[in-house]
Amino acid sequence: MTIAKTILKKTPREVIIKVTGAATDTTTLDLDGSDLTASTEVAGTAGTQVVNIAGLQWTGANGGLITITRNSKIITQLQTGAAGALEMNGQMMVPDSQENTSDIVVTFTNAAGELWVKLHKGDGWSTKIQPEQYGIYDDETSISA
Repeated sequence: MTIAKTILKKTPREVIIKVTGAATDTTTLDLDGSDLTASTEVAGTAGTQVVNIAGLQWTGANGGLITITRNSKIITQLQTGAAGALEMNGQMMVPDSQENTSDIVVTFTNAAGELWVKLHKGDGWSTKIQPEQYGIYDDETSISA
């Protein structure tokens, strides 16, 4: 089984990605690539991309481990034997901002698993939609008129 990334939601402020992996799979959620950049925006034109982890949900076969790292630092390790969820939207816990300018690396070990990641985007993207500045002359394929 190869690793699969499925984009479930992608807006200028929030991205939800499902990652499915086998016992020895690794993938990277690229901050300035197509994983997080909506069709209505451009990455890297407004400074460094800032992305916080706002929620995690996971499940998988017994004995599995999902490790999430950023800039080679462990952010969290999730056991796949039982389903779990962490909501970090500000109600019970604030979003995880550790190493929030670094790509997110997801590693599956020992058994297959599934991970859903909710990300909140901060700085680092420019919108292509600017009707308040250019009105009907707005070119929605560009970040300028």
